[in-house]
Amino acid sequence: MVRHLASGNTPPAPADQLASELQALKSGSGLTYVRISERTHYAKSSWERWVNGKQFPPRDAVERIAGLCEGDAAHLLDLWNLADACRAAGGAPDRTAPVGPAGAVRSEDRDRDRDRYRQQVAVLWSLASLVLILTAGLVLTTAGRRTFRRSS
Repeated sequence: MVRHLASGNTPPAPADQLASELQALKSGSGLTYVRISERTHYAKSSWERWVNGKQFPPRDAVERIAGLCEGDAAHLLDLWNLADACRAAGGAPDRTAPVGPAGAVRSEDRDRDRDRYRQQVAVLWSLASLVLILTAGLVLTTAGRRTFRRSS
């Protein structure tokens, strides 16, 4: 049963309240997503999704940002527990589930795959360069040792 406020609006969902608290913490700290990422070891794109309420954050991430930004960890974790219970009961949409038709690729998956591909290409180019340098060195060393005979 949803309670109505005096203004006629429904109260925000616990997950939305949590996202709002995370946004307030981030704004109040003056830290960028990059700085938060560096200090908590979660990706900046993950922080953007969690703080903006696009995806539900893991408990550990909420604990870490509370410690980093000197927020009320107990309050944030209470909100997290309430939001998690609502998600488990089906009270709120699961923002971690893929949206769209079955088999559709999420943008996070696409970005991760693109980054992995770029890393693999960089490694392959490095290996190819190393092989080329070693081969050139071997050829030059061998050519320097070879004595050439003149034909008569």
